[in-house]
This record gives sequence, C-alpha cells and structure tokens, in this order.
Amino acid sequence: MLFLLFSTFASMPAAVVIPGPPGPYPVALRVEAFEDAARWDRHAPQDQPEKRKVMVSVHVPLEKEANCSVEIVPYVPPTTAVALGQGAATLFGLPDTVFSGMELEFCAVDTAYGGPEKSEKYPLVLFSHGRASSRLANGVLARSLASYGYIVVTLDHTYDAAIVEFPGGSIRFAENATDNNSAYVESLLEASLPGSTPLLAGTHASIIPEKLLIAGHSFGGATVASSLYADDRILAGLNFDGLMVGPVQTEGTDKPLVLVSTPTTFDYISGWDEIWANLRGPSLMLIVNGTTHMSFFDAPQLPAAKALPTEYSDLIKQVLGTIDGDLLAKFEIELLRRTLDLVLEGKREAFCDIESVGPGVGQLKVKNLTCS
Repeated sequence: MLFLLFSTFASMPAAVVIPGPPGPYPVALRVEAFEDAARWDRHAPQDQPEKRKVMVSVHVPLEKEANCSVEIVPYVPPTTAVALGQGAATLFGLPDTVFSGMELEFCAVDTAYGGPEKSEKYPLVLFSHGRASSRLANGVLARSLASYGYIVVTLDHTYDAAIVEFPGGSIRFAENATDNNSAYVESLLEASLPGSTPLLAGTHASIIPEKLLIAGHSFGGATVASSLYADDRILAGLNFDGLMVGPVQTEGTDKPLVLVSTPTTFDYISGWDEIWANLRGPSLMLIVNGTTHMSFFDAPQLPAAKALPTEYSDLIKQVLGTIDGDLLAKFEIELLRRTLDLVLEGKREAFCDIESVGPGVGQLKVKNLTCS
C-alpha cells in the first residue's frame, strides 16, 4: 500500500491555492494528535491493540484586527491525497488526482498579535467525516465556518478514516469501519473542554464549553445523532445525508436536530422517519436539490474537481451532483449558522424561512417550532 502511495508523488500537479474564507474573521490552523490513555481503541486490529488516538484539525477565528501574515499549508498531505484519490478512482472512476496539488491559506498565529494576550471566547463546532473519508476532506468547509466566529474542529475516526497520518510518520488505514464513531467525539471533548487548551495555544481564543454543536456527513451523520443522544455537553446536531443507528432512533432526543437530504435520500438511507417521530426538540428536515450523497463534503468546490476535462462532466454530475459546488458550500455554511443561531441565540426565524437559504433548498418537515 505505501509503495503505491509514494510511487505516485512525482506526477502530482503544481499546487493551486484555494480562495480564502468568506467571513470577517481571519482563521488560524492548529493540528494536534492526542491519546486517550483511559480507553482502548476497539477498532484497532486484535493483534495490535492500542489506546484510542485522535487526530484533529482546529480552525480558530482570530480577532478581526489581527495583523496576519499568510501561512500556506497543503489541503491534504501528499500521502493522504494519494489515498483519497485512489479511493475516488476505485469507487467512482474519477482521476486519482482530485485531492492533490491544492493548498489553503491561514493566518500565521506567530505574527497575528503583538500586544498582551487577551482571550476571545467562541462557540465550538465539531465535524465528523463519513466512512473511509478523512477529516481533511472537510477542511474548506471548516475554515469557512470558522471565519464567522466559531472554533471548528474536524476529527479523524481512526481505523474508520481512509487514512490517518500521525506526527512522527505513523499511519493508520481503514481497518474496521463502523457506523457510530461517537467514542472519538467523547475522547475529543474530554481533552478539549473546558475552554482554553493546548489546541488553542497562541491564538488568544478559548472555547465556550456550554456552546457546542456537532455536524457530520454520511456515517458522520450517524455519529451526530448518537453523540447528541449520549452526550449532554452537545446542544444540537446537523446531519448531512447520514443514516441513523442505535437507541437514538427509538428513544429520540429533546435537542434540536437538522436532517439535510438529497432528492433520493429515502432510496438508500433508513431511520429518518423513525427518529423523526421521536424528536422532541425543534427539528427540521430539508432537501437540497441537485445534490447526491457525495455532495456534502469539500469535493464539489475543489479546484482539482472543477478543472477536470469535459469528458468527466457527466461523471461529476453523477457523483457530486448538478449543483454548483461554490453555491452548495454557501448553503452548507448558512444552514450551520442558522442552526447555531437557533440554539445559541434563540432565533427561531432561522428555521421558519429555510427556503431563503437559496434556490433549491426546501423544507420537507418541521416540528416543535412555532413560526409566526
């Protein structure tokens, strides 16, 4: 496997910088690995047991007046780019370069501040990836949301992610995929809450621990619902086209939950009708037309995907949807912000006028919410 990965590096295209985030806050990046010494990872190979390890990317909003110099980082490291590209080629017939040769701009924390440190507090949003994907495949979305004043953490589900590169060069590939990765969320929260942690060193930022939302795509959406049910620290969840598993289906939750569907979600995902009947908090089920199951991560807006030859046009529409990738990204950010507005600010109108998010966004169901 490693030979196949490294043998393709020489053919990677020149790097393209993905345009900066849309919001008013500059964004810094922190990447961290930590070990939950209290728990064994039940997904590790039986002959290689290890404690639960979690790799995270922390997207941190900085003060608007921060004097930033630009830090350029790879969109994904080369080994991860190749692994994800090989998956895209094998599963969907796309070129194996769709995750390669791209970079992101961040604010370099070391140059952002010159005065005494003061702490700005921000809500926390966690993002859970789909099966055999990567936290890094949501990096553009996470950076965009952070630029509106939220600390956004993407986390890898070790042994469920396609590949996880740890500091020091160790790598974990997908071994035992699971439909519920709430255990990794639990470990992350115990390491990062309350408030200021080593994850945020030098950023002048700290977490407001009582303001916490989780979002996820596909099997990451299953993790959203399970974590919402199991963890009192999480206030609300947003599930992008993910199934439902575990006791939350039948027992429901009092917390707000948003379910985002494609036009064909109910052809391949079960559990939504069952959990809907058991939701007791403000809840919304909506549709984004022009999407497919694979629309709800960074791929539709990546320059490498947009630059594919015209011979791939029909395949791109089949795999990633017909909706414009940049427009979809705006919709996703707006849906996340509206969910946060409802939960943190009590702005119920955020759900009542969901069609105003943009063309193609429609309300399917709403409950436990009075709209004037």
